[in-house]
Amino acid sequence: MDRHGRVLAHLAGTAGTWIQGAMLSLGMARVYSFRDNRAAVPVMLDLERQARLQRRGIWRHPFYRIRRDTDAGADIGTFQLVEGQVRAVATVRDRTYLNFGDDWRRDFTITVRNRFRRHFDAAGLSPAALRGRNIRVRGWLDSRNGPMIEATHPEQIEILDAAP
Repeated sequence: MDRHGRVLAHLAGTAGTWIQGAMLSLGMARVYSFRDNRAAVPVMLDLERQARLQRRGIWRHPFYRIRRDTDAGADIGTFQLVEGQVRAVATVRDRTYLNFGDDWRRDFTITVRNRFRRHFDAAGLSPAALRGRNIRVRGWLDSRNGPMIEATHPEQIEILDAAP
């Protein structure tokens, strides 16, 4: 189910066409993954990447551009892809914070609740290991001490640079 309580499913056409894959290939959708349904995400990310590189469909429209962490505050309440460099990582009580600026009260942050950390660690995306890395995160932008995306599963985060 999505954040609005709607039941979600993968669709196949009568000829066996995977509808989500076709929409991503045509640039008519972005990947929106969920922690309880992650099996097809790597394939979907690849289809989205190809459409984005070839500027198909929505990827020609400025609204769907990938945001920089410094610009994320303008799009609170929307689903976005945000890129930047993780400058600091801190765990406070039940959350880990990946901060993208010097001021955690104002700058873009990714939060990961401790109950989801094992999924990130198992995928090789331990939050502490992301310090200094350039990454892309996808999710709903919220405002909590600045713009923030809560990551519930590792497929929301893509590493953009080689390991230091």
